[in-house]
Amino acid sequence: MLHVRFEQLGDALVVTPLARRLDAAAAAAFVAAVREQVRHRPRVVVSLAHVVAVDASGLAALVAVHQLMPPGSELRLAHAPAAARALLEATSLDHLFPAFDDAAAALDA
Repeated sequence: MLHVRFEQLGDALVVTPLARRLDAAAAAAFVAAVREQVRHRPRVVVSLAHVVAVDASGLAALVAVHQLMPPGSELRLAHAPAAARALLEATSLDHLFPAFDDAAAALDA
């Protein structure tokens, strides 16, 4: 079972998966864990502070989470590892999910 921490900061929800990998083994569980929490949120920050690796399934999970949010909502990433940032850039998802060094920067942007 994938554990996820939720924290409300202003109008944003900070979602922190407590897992080392956001990959095929964790992606579906991540989406299921956050589904109800993100449905009506205008801004969500996914903190990857505990995550060391993200693969294509992890990116697909982020897309699925974004699709659960209302139209016009923002999903931002914090603490994204360098490899995850490179994967976002290679897939052009860095425009959809901007990555920041930490949650405070993601909230202030």
